[in-house]
Amino acid sequence: MIRINLLTEAKAAAARKKAPILPTGAKLNNLLFIAGIAAGILYLGIMGLARLSTRRQLDEEITKARLEADRLKSIIEEVKGYEDKKKSLEDKINLINNLKTNQKGPVRLMDEISKALPDLVWLTHIEVSGNQILMRGKTLAPTAVATYLENLKRSPFFAEPVFRTLGQDGGGQGVYSWEMNLTFKPAAALAAAGGPVPEPTPAAKPKGG
Repeated sequence: MIRINLLTEAKAAAARKKAPILPTGAKLNNLLFIAGIAAGILYLGIMGLARLSTRRQLDEEITKARLEADRLKSIIEEVKGYEDKKKSLEDKINLINNLKTNQKGPVRLMDEISKALPDLVWLTHIEVSGNQILMRGKTLAPTAVATYLENLKRSPFFAEPVFRTLGQDGGGQGVYSWEMNLTFKPAAALAAAGGPVPEPTPAAKPKGG
């Protein structure tokens, strides 16, 4: 009996030795299927982690970009405020310069006309249209008007004066009325003032005599 058992055990051992080391058949297919599923799950896990990392990185970059945009927006608004202030100051400076410039021509014109006036001659009306000037006045001596004309000729600020009329005033009493035209020379006023002088603006002085 013992011998039989030993033979049985020997046969079983021999059968185990003959059995293949690797699985075959349906078992192999099952193992391959399970391995494929595991590999797929592992791949999906890796891709998911990579996409999650990429998404986090993109979110961080978007956040940084928004913060930078907000910072630049405040800087742009600040620069725009400075530019608006600069333009406002430039406009004010230009306005002041224009006012100064506009004052030089008429002031120089009136100053030269007044300086050329001799005794016994006075003005009653001045009308300025561009560079053309019409003057009317009165005198107690016609020769004094001739002197006034010569004084204006010698001034570098006026072109050749043109005498239009000279006659005794209707009121009598030895008073004469006169009228003349002359042309203002802004280039000469420019050289004397040391700055830009525009043409005289139209203006009129009401009769004061």
